[in-house]
Amino acid sequence: MPRTLSLNEQQLLEDACAAFGRSTRIFKAIPGRARRASDGLTDGTIRFELAGKKFEMPVFIKTRADASGILLAQHRLYATKPGEHRRRLMLVAPYIGSELAARLIDGNVPFLDAAGNAFISEPEGTVMVTGRAKPQLLHSAPTARATTRKGLQVMFAIATQPGLVSQPYRAIAQASGVALSTVNQVIDDLQSRGLVALRSNGERIFTDWPKLVQEWISLYPSRLRPKLGARRFASATADWWRTFDFAQFKGLLGSEAAADVLTHALKAASVTIYSQTALDSQFMLKARLRPDPRGDVEILEAFWPGTTASGWQAGDPPLVHPLLIYADLVASGDDRNLSAAQRIYEQYLSQP
Repeated sequence: MPRTLSLNEQQLLEDACAAFGRSTRIFKAIPGRARRASDGLTDGTIRFELAGKKFEMPVFIKTRADASGILLAQHRLYATKPGEHRRRLMLVAPYIGSELAARLIDGNVPFLDAAGNAFISEPEGTVMVTGRAKPQLLHSAPTARATTRKGLQVMFAIATQPGLVSQPYRAIAQASGVALSTVNQVIDDLQSRGLVALRSNGERIFTDWPKLVQEWISLYPSRLRPKLGARRFASATADWWRTFDFAQFKGLLGSEAAADVLTHALKAASVTIYSQTALDSQFMLKARLRPDPRGDVEILEAFWPGTTASGWQAGDPPLVHPLLIYADLVASGDDRNLSAAQRIYEQYLSQP
């Protein structure tokens, strides 16, 4: 079901359209339907008028322009009306600098920002405006409690454990590994931003699940993952992980190797392991790993309590939750990983 955009998102859409008119002087951009589709990516449309030709572009609004959201949007095509030509998803953001703009143009990703920077390459015409300065009145939005490192741990817990979002704060704190006061602040923030709501009977529910998922996977690589003490190693053989006893060492597979197991459509080129305990020399010896900063094996500390994973997929090898697999695949920026990520989203993450 479509979701109404927040006031900030609606304002950004209007500001970007107005800036397009000022920067091009002769072309127009008019905000269209400002509704979020069920996939969590299509936020509405913009109607463009280029030299007498009119057409609509589907848009993806990001209040922070980050690589993960951009890479995911890059592979989406939509028809704004039934039977119409399918067009690339246009990124709308507060500001897109020259370096990011070049990357988007190289990937043929249309974009528009509140400074008037834009790229459109459609049958009706081509527009490319880059290098415009960030508007003086454009300020970064204050960091929401849910988007801090501890906040992301809470979001992960309630997103990966069915029914937890409606449980008492103490249960959420225990499952997240954070203080009770942090849970209070995070849930209040999620409610104020329309991601969680309180029913008349006191039960909490997700009201914009796709947006919550997209927000978590876009922030995890920069705000939580760098705190997990990543170490790299080189393996002796490429497929060693397929028969290794990870459960003995309280390790869980993530990223490419986990996607290989889930989809059977991705040949893992690297192995990511999330571990509840420090992996010692016995593990390294048995896995036949040696330290290598450019190695194909990455080991990270798990950021959730050990009991949290008990409800995830049981199997051999044991895997992290699909939300974390999805986040790592999207953050990699690899085209083949993005294809696998989309499969995982559709099969495991399209609804709570």
